Amino acid sequence: MPNRLPNLNALRVLSQVARHNSFTIAAEALGVTQSAVSKQIAALEAELGQPLFVRFHKRIEITPFGQKLADLATSSFTRIETGLREFKAPAPDQIRLHGDADFVELWLFPRLQSFEAMNPDIRISISVTVGMNAPPATGWDCAVFWGRGGWSGFRFEALLTNTVFPVAAPDYFATLNRAPRMADIPERHLIHDQTRTWWRAFREAEGEYELDPTAGRIYNRTALCLTAAARGDGVTIGDEVTTKLLLASGALICPFDTRLPSPDAYYLAYSETNPSKPINRFANWLREEAAKHTDFFREFWGTRKKR
Repeated sequence: MPNRLPNLNALRVLSQVARHNSFTIAAEALGVTQSAVSKQIAALEAELGQPLFVRFHKRIEITPFGQKLADLATSSFTRIETGLREFKAPAPDQIRLHGDADFVELWLFPRLQSFEAMNPDIRISISVTVGMNAPPATGWDCAVFWGRGGWSGFRFEALLTNTVFPVAAPDYFATLNRAPRMADIPERHLIHDQTRTWWRAFREAEGEYELDPTAGRIYNRTALCLTAAARGDGVTIGDEVTTKLLLASGALICPFDTRLPSPDAYYLAYSETNPSKPINRFANWLREEAAKHTDFFREFWGTRKKR
């Protein structure tokens, strides 16, 4: 057997003959005559010094050596074809997104699949910070965080305003024969999201002064608070942004009518003054999703008023 590589065109012919188990069909697939295929295989057998096929009257049978060589040739040609396609295909645009952990987990991430399906040429890498009220100094292309505006050093725009309200599992107040009051919540069941400020505010708004807003437990993640409330551990403070999917699915309800505006909003920020086209496409998609979100709550609160 020669040390040099066999004729590559002959190996391509071998791959097709082995695939179809027919000189005739292989010739059709290659766009040549059957005679040309037979000559290529015969020349390859002569070059290698052993048969690749056993010829019968109306059929052929590949030899074990022929099958091994055909498999090797097929695998090699496939890898070359794949590599050439990769050379031709442009590398996807990369966007480094940094965001508030609860916003990303509870609002953005469930929607992100739709953006990626519509924009297969864009790849989004995500990093998060708990309680993020300003983006980090470096390492991001765009960011979503919450706060009250007035930052310097980057371009930003308001994406979503917010209101807050108590939320509970659908059957949490099931034993009551009347509309629930905040005083019906056992104090040990109060669930605080990072701060006790909101339960104090709701006590004032409802005039429920017998409720001790310092009681209960405190978590530093909105996701933990909402999960605990949804499984019936107690009542927590939700907001339109992070609670939307749980309200829409019925996993949580608003047991009281009072809701309070948050002084903070979610902002979209850009690390560059003139964002790239991929970042602008992502930003436009975020604005569209934010508009759908606003429409949902306009209808949601309007339906509650009609009850």
